[in-house]
Amino acid sequence: MIALEHRRLVRALSNGDEHTRWEAARALSEVRDADTIRKVERVLERSSREEARVAAAYVLGFAGDSDVAPVLARILADREESVAVRAYVAEALGHLLQHEPVLADVRLAIRAGLSDPAPEIRFWSAFAAGVLELHETRGMLERLASTDHAEVEGWWSVAEEATWALRVLDGEEDPPLPNRSA
Repeated sequence: MIALEHRRLVRALSNGDEHTRWEAARALSEVRDADTIRKVERVLERSSREEARVAAAYVLGFAGDSDVAPVLARILADREESVAVRAYVAEALGHLLQHEPVLADVRLAIRAGLSDPAPEIRFWSAFAAGVLELHETRGMLERLASTDHAEVEGWWSVAEEATWALRVLDGEEDPPLPNRSA
């Protein structure tokens, strides 16, 4: 019965309308079944629907299976992939790998994301660099904090996110988040 429910959720993630897709994503983010996670990973890698790939990235960030990190890193580094998917992937890496070893391919992808042309990628890469304690990114984060005032819709500026990440790198526990932009 559980396997059938998981298949239904993956189908909804792939083919559902926005509401159905995000309800499935929230449910799947709680699933700890390796076969189901592999199916979600395939949605991220193969779906022709950007919305499905975005939701799959979200799921993988919270599903607790760090084995998907190399796939996420590869997608973050792929400049041919959509900005929306790559932004969710950068965020997913930050959530997924907290308290886990962060291997070189992930570190390189996040570092590259900090200098990406898209503000959303820089923003979420700054988040990941902070929560994953990537101290080697300090110089890049300092540059973003002082120069990158691009706003990310629904959030705040890249500079504010980089400043927050630097506070995390400095050992501040749970620094307050900036105020969301209108």
